[in-house]
Amino acid sequence: MASSMGRRPCVTPGPGRHWRPRRSDGGLRVMKHRFGAIAAGIIAATSLTGFIVSAQAQDPTAVIEARKAELKKAGGGMKAISGFVKDGNGTVADVQAAAATIEAVSKAFPDWWPAGTAIGVGKSEAKPEIWTNMADFKAKTTAFQTEAAALVTVAAGGDKAAIGAQLGKVGGTCKACHDAYKS
Repeated sequence: MASSMGRRPCVTPGPGRHWRPRRSDGGLRVMKHRFGAIAAGIIAATSLTGFIVSAQAQDPTAVIEARKAELKKAGGGMKAISGFVKDGNGTVADVQAAAATIEAVSKAFPDWWPAGTAIGVGKSEAKPEIWTNMADFKAKTTAFQTEAAALVTVAAGGDKAAIGAQLGKVGGTCKACHDAYKS
């Protein structure tokens, strides 16, 4: 029978049961412990991710694979937006998310081209001209970043025609770089 405070009575020991009084805090201490363990796990995972990224920076093959994976994200975003513009697939929210992905890729793009990651290393398709003509490569990178940021702005407006026009500009920056620096 429950007491006036709403707590259940203690369980009486019986066959296969252990006598244990109920906690007065309703098990809150256990919840705090679990939350602490989860928080510690998240912090450890974040630290490990940073370690993996720095380890990749030391291995040219890993840098190339990471670079390709990130560029595929931008390509996927371009494809999603193109589907919206041409076929009406997806929603404006999908376009906004894809545009944000493309912009994030453009911002990180300059850090993915350390020396030693050209053709002949792993599965790299990067021509050596990137490193011999770095000023032009950086200019093309800046154009990509500018047009990607504009795509985010246009996507926020939701105008299909304007999104299509801006997507063409972003695609133009991709093509200019690919024509010059991708084998």
